[in-house]
Amino acid sequence: MARIVPLLSLHASHIDLWGSIMSNPLSSLLSSSTLLTRAAACALAFMPAMCIRTALAAEDNGTICINEIRIDQPGADNDEYVELKGPPGASLDGLWFVVIGDGTAAQGSGVIEVFVNLAGKTIPSDGYLLIGESSMTAATPDIVTSLNFENGDNVTHMLLRGLTASNGADLDANDDCTLDQGAFIEIVDAVTIGTGATPPTAGAECCYATIVGPEKDAQAMHILRCRSGGWVRGSDAIVGGDDTPGAVNGCDASTSACQGDLNGDQVIDNADLGILLVKWAFPDPSADLDESGVVDGPDLGIILSRWGRCPA
Repeated sequence: MARIVPLLSLHASHIDLWGSIMSNPLSSLLSSSTLLTRAAACALAFMPAMCIRTALAAEDNGTICINEIRIDQPGADNDEYVELKGPPGASLDGLWFVVIGDGTAAQGSGVIEVFVNLAGKTIPSDGYLLIGESSMTAATPDIVTSLNFENGDNVTHMLLRGLTASNGADLDANDDCTLDQGAFIEIVDAVTIGTGATPPTAGAECCYATIVGPEKDAQAMHILRCRSGGWVRGSDAIVGGDDTPGAVNGCDASTSACQGDLNGDQVIDNADLGILLVKWAFPDPSADLDESGVVDGPDLGIILSRWGRCPA
């Protein structure tokens, strides 16, 4: 069952409640479940809605999600890959990894350019499944296949359940930037690596998910997901960069110098508190800072003790 938290608009009652919480945070938040619920709503009022929806999306679909992607690199593209994250042993039956782009000029947006059937596969014991090409040198893929990721256009990487279409199929026949119903059962996870161009600009493809990039007018070559479920741009270069194919992402490490920065913005504040409260009492490793197996009071204590800007 999905956990639905209302995203409330900010008003005076939220500000008053926030003041009372921060004046005596531990006793206020832990005194009653009702106040804890109100505190979550208060914290969420300060947050971008997409941050919470993105984090919950991965949880609501069996915690299997896309975790890291490299579509390009300086020089030859030998290390294109996508990494899935999930519970060890989780079945991937019924899931497809696809990339949606423009296909041929006549097809327009919404065309499947990469198609990987995950039937019969499971998440390995380390919790990460790596899909890459035979030329990959940064790590050893669990699934070796041809990817040939497109770059230079808006591309949406998706994990779909119950896909009935095939590679090259157009899932947005009328190019209205909404995927047509009937070709799949569910979008399990998705992210768009953007160029900044949007339809109807000539040559611009539709974006079908949360958009990462561009920065300084350049499309990201590499993106990775942080503890909150939010995406950040990674390094262009692999050598000396922050790629972690088949392993925990750098912005996921609970022992990092900025432990408690759940959304990766280099500040521990109300946004991180809101994420933690949404995950309260659940065995969610993304907010279980002390790795006790449940999100609870000690994790809250870590956030409050480290409140403010992360160490330089």
